[in-house]
Amino acid sequence: MTTFTFRQLATGFLAILMLAGNALSQTPSPTLNTLEVQKLVASNEPADNAKLAAHFAALADRYDADATRHFALANAFIAAPTRRVAANGAADHCKQLAQLNTDSAKTLRQLAAHHEKLAGGAASTAPKGGARFQGGAGAPEPTDANLSALAAKANTPADHHALEEYFVTAAKRYTADANAHATMAQAYQGTRIAQAADHCVRLVRQLRDSAKEATATAAIHKQLAGVAR
Repeated sequence: MTTFTFRQLATGFLAILMLAGNALSQTPSPTLNTLEVQKLVASNEPADNAKLAAHFAALADRYDADATRHFALANAFIAAPTRRVAANGAADHCKQLAQLNTDSAKTLRQLAAHHEKLAGGAASTAPKGGARFQGGAGAPEPTDANLSALAAKANTPADHHALEEYFVTAAKRYTADANAHATMAQAYQGTRIAQAADHCVRLVRQLRDSAKEATATAAIHKQLAGVAR
């Protein structure tokens, strides 16, 4: 009977994920990017709700698939004949991930049903826990081309609100990164690689400038959203 080591099981699982990802990338997907999700959520148009229903259903399928893989990997780790302690710890981690993925898939299917009802003109209330997915969680980030295209044709409140949300989020990310590098700069000072502190300080300055610009751009789109028709 052939046995596998902990390393072989983990490596094999990663290979399966890569193959699955390549297969999925060759199939057209209704999945939207974060900007598109935010824009459509702000709209009440039936067609937009139909797109959101398809998006959330596709995300639910992805989370269900991830849950299945993590449950399978957990069982594989439990059966691993070597490195028992490490394998059991990895199995517990995979079980937790699988359960989180299962819970997310359930919420996403409820969201899909919610937007299907709205698309059909029926009243509906978004499910508990759905706000983060309506804010773009789980969706891919927009590309530079996506951002440029939306900025070039933005002429509705929904367009500008989506761009406002994007730049607000970007400003928060820049600020968080700046704070992290400021902490690193302090840690480097007085060490044998103190010159690394200077590099971190420059990064902090650049990131804070970027956060300032992103905040200003968000404010512009917030204003434009109030006057757009």
